[in-house]
Amino acid sequence: MPKTNAIIYSFVVPLYNESAGIERFHAALQAVLDTDVPEAYEIVYCNDGSSDTTLDKLHQLAKTHPAVRVVSLPRNFGKEIALTAGLNEARGEAIITLDAD
Repeated sequence: MPKTNAIIYSFVVPLYNESAGIERFHAALQAVLDTDVPEAYEIVYCNDGSSDTTLDKLHQLAKTHPAVRVVSLPRNFGKEIALTAGLNEARGEAIITLDAD
């Protein structure tokens, strides 16, 4: 969870059909951030038109984790476009991109 109001880090994660592993990925990422990142951060998940329940799970994460933001593309455009969409929404001073798979 962010420690201050100013967002220092944005973690941008493009996703496509990651329903089976997104909760486990988020829990692992959150554990590292809570332990090792004292500055404020956000996690920008960008759903690349997933056809499974990825988007539903992302919305649930956003409800319970204030640092989570969700960007959703209307169809699958590919990783690069999804990553670009997430980068466009990121508000941090530094942006770190991650793969969820």
